[in-house]
Amino acid sequence: MKKRGRPRQSSISTTILAAFTVLILVIILATVYESYQYTRGELQSNAMDYTAQLVRQVNADIDRYLDYIKDLSDFIVGNSLVTAYLSEDDPTVRETQRAQVQQILRSAANIRSEVYTVALVAADGRVLFGSPTSSRNGRADCLSTDWYRNAIASPGRVFISSSRVENLIAGQYRWVVSFSKAVIGQNGTPVGVLLVDLKYDYIDQICSNVQLGSRGYLFLLDAGGDILWHPQQKLIYAGLKTEDVSGVLSQANGRAAYSVQSADKLYLASRSDATGWTTVGVAYPEELLQDPEKLARQYVVIGVLSMCVAFCLSFLLSRAITNPLRKLTQTMNQVEQGDYTVRSTVRSNNEVGRLRDSFNHMIANTQSLMEQIVRTEEQKRQGEWQLLQAQIKPHFLYNTLDSIIWMSHAGKNEEVVEMTSALAQLLRNSLGSGRDIIPLEEELAHVESYLVIQKMRYREKLRYEMDVDPETKSCLIPRLVLQPLVENAIYHGIKVKEDGGSIYIGAMLDDDRLLVTVEDDGAGMTEEQLAHICDEKESDEGSSRIGIHNVCERLRIYFGEDAALKYFSEPDKGTTAMLNLPIRRGDKEAHDETE
Repeated sequence: MKKRGRPRQSSISTTILAAFTVLILVIILATVYESYQYTRGELQSNAMDYTAQLVRQVNADIDRYLDYIKDLSDFIVGNSLVTAYLSEDDPTVRETQRAQVQQILRSAANIRSEVYTVALVAADGRVLFGSPTSSRNGRADCLSTDWYRNAIASPGRVFISSSRVENLIAGQYRWVVSFSKAVIGQNGTPVGVLLVDLKYDYIDQICSNVQLGSRGYLFLLDAGGDILWHPQQKLIYAGLKTEDVSGVLSQANGRAAYSVQSADKLYLASRSDATGWTTVGVAYPEELLQDPEKLARQYVVIGVLSMCVAFCLSFLLSRAITNPLRKLTQTMNQVEQGDYTVRSTVRSNNEVGRLRDSFNHMIANTQSLMEQIVRTEEQKRQGEWQLLQAQIKPHFLYNTLDSIIWMSHAGKNEEVVEMTSALAQLLRNSLGSGRDIIPLEEELAHVESYLVIQKMRYREKLRYEMDVDPETKSCLIPRLVLQPLVENAIYHGIKVKEDGGSIYIGAMLDDDRLLVTVEDDGAGMTEEQLAHICDEKESDEGSSRIGIHNVCERLRIYFGEDAALKYFSEPDKGTTAMLNLPIRRGDKEAHDETE
């Protein structure tokens, strides 16, 4: 099974840097966006105010000029010669007055070049032009025109017509705007009408000179809401172009400027109280800003620079916060590797400083506890060793000594000597120098002494054989690990069989491993017995067994997970115990020095 790797972890510095960067980035983007929109709105508002001012200025210029025309009209209408001329019924008298009145009209027409014609229309249809070369168009019925009838209907008021084609003069048809005012006789009734035609070109000149961007323009509405002047007048008349006149008229009131948004156009209107005309400026919102792309680029540059500065500040701030933690982590890594002498030297007066103090106290306490654990383990090992030495049961000694006494009485002196020597050797090995690790050769000598004693006790019922590779004799193993295996074979394998059995002890090298086997052809074990072979349990009363459980524990203490004790057995066929140990070598003297 493939081992799963540790999940990748992000550092606190990266997390803080990312958090600060995202937070500041959002703030900067929001600020730049709002600033851009505010600046754009302000510039657009200023441009609209400037455009509205231009519209008002045009309206004011037209008003000033029309006021002049009104004053001129009042001057002519109020002249007694003009009144007398229109009121006179005698043709002879009128003829004598004609030249003087015509001079007055001609002088008025010559004052301003934009005045096309000045004429008087009597109630009987007579017409007097200021220019001697002008003559009346015989088909023109001036008494039925709007400018005449409105003037007669509203004496004392100057009536301003919409743009129209003047056909009063024979042979001339020109676009004009007409001013008409009734001339009041001595009896208080209108005796005629003064007509002043203003050249349409002059209005065109006033309005066309105003620039509202590359596509913006002006147009004029008369008092009735009809288009008086438009730069694309022909398209308007042809119905190919329309304007939002109703929307403009619903907003325009007095001399104030009103804005009406229609589709992609912006209408800025200013209505004149004097004339009733409405000057309308048409602008395109995207053109009110001068080079909006340049403004956007400036804010993008500001935003990028701000983000760079914010990133640098975030980086420095995150480093300032996490550097003490990084140093503390490095100290922790040293402790993790087993160095409990290090101490954190982080300088900080905040929570990190308190964490440093707690960590240093923890290391000191851990070091003290580790030293105490080491001492305790050493004492435990010594105690286990002493316990192992004490596990040679008194009954085993009693039985062995009884056997020696019995053989002495029987006169078997040689066997007494042999058994006594084996017992002495067994006790010497069991209670010897106290070394925990010994060469395999010494452990085999101890086992052989034990087998000699057991052989004399069980006679022909017990047979044994040793086959040891000489290369294995110098390999180091824990003391008293083979005797429990041999003892287990005798008491649970050979002893329970009527005809006894044999024990085979072998040792060999397999690459970098030491294999030691203890085989018997005794009663064997079931699978359930094999499953609990290493469980801790009491030994038999007559046995000197240390126990398989203790052997497993001692192997674990000295070799860790690198050593193994395995049992193979079948009922009535015997049992094999195999020690699989790492190879460790050393001569006796060198090992004594290490101990």
